[in-house]
Amino acid sequence: MTDVFAQAGAIPYRLAADTIEVLLISTSSGKHLTIPKGLIDPGFSATEAALNEAYEEAGVKGRLSTPAIGRYHFNKWGGRCEVEVFAMAVTRMLDKWPEDTVRRRLWTDYRHAAGQVMHPDLGALILKLHDHLSRS
Repeated sequence: MTDVFAQAGAIPYRLAADTIEVLLISTSSGKHLTIPKGLIDPGFSATEAALNEAYEEAGVKGRLSTPAIGRYHFNKWGGRCEVEVFAMAVTRMLDKWPEDTVRRRLWTDYRHAAGQVMHPDLGALILKLHDHLSRS
């Protein structure tokens, strides 16, 4: 049986004049771009984990919209990571945050962001952002 690791992540976004911009961050290795995400610690909800990861990895605070925009998975640590992903309206960007020496941040149009991330299923979720926000 394969280990399954429950994770939560946020797609931090802001509304620009004619588009939706998404905040991508570098992976810890610095080789790829992704969204803030991480394990859901015991006793915490997926939304709490997503907000915490957005703060720790990307240095942003904001409001999550529920339900989740969707899920994607990838293989890591000899098992399967299943990530529940939420859209997050950024209300504050910090100059200093826990992982500011490890990660870089990049604001980009959501359509461009979808093609920049390593996992195609995550890219598909980013592309759903426009319709998701239209409904909420």
